Amino acid sequence: MSLINQTFPIAEKIIANGLSLTEQLYQALQQEAITLKQSPLTETLDEITRQKQPLAQELNLFTKQLAQILETEKLPNTRAGLSDYLGRALQAGSDTSKTVENWTRLIKTTEKCQLLNEQNGASVEILLRHTRQSLNILKGKPQTTNTYGPDGNTKSDLFSGTLFSV
Repeated sequence: MSLINQTFPIAEKIIANGLSLTEQLYQALQQEAITLKQSPLTETLDEITRQKQPLAQELNLFTKQLAQILETEKLPNTRAGLSDYLGRALQAGSDTSKTVENWTRLIKTTEKCQLLNEQNGASVEILLRHTRQSLNILKGKPQTTNTYGPDGNTKSDLFSGTLFSV
């Protein structure tokens, strides 16, 4: 026996909430990207991280709730499973147009979040590498750089020397 008529109104609200959370996360990621490009102020980045954490927790809850709804129809917790669920809801007489639109926007926003998060992570990695190099220089530790040899392989050159003496 299908519970689609009982679960669809819940799924509709969960997907709308998931879309809102994903859009908020995307905004936080955009702010993070802007901050990383302008001047990576630790305090600003920390604040953005604090904003992202509850959003990520709520999105994890969203995923669990959606999985439970799909389970009631014995559907997998996948995009295809949700598409099948929405098809069943439509066949049962529910107006799924707004939910399908929200789901499509949620997927697109999630993909943008993933790309932006990867780009921000790469920016943080570069900043971290530069910071470590600067600290090593200040500590007087040998510096290694990677260059490419004639064969195309990377090789590390060890730089060591006195920066200044008094």
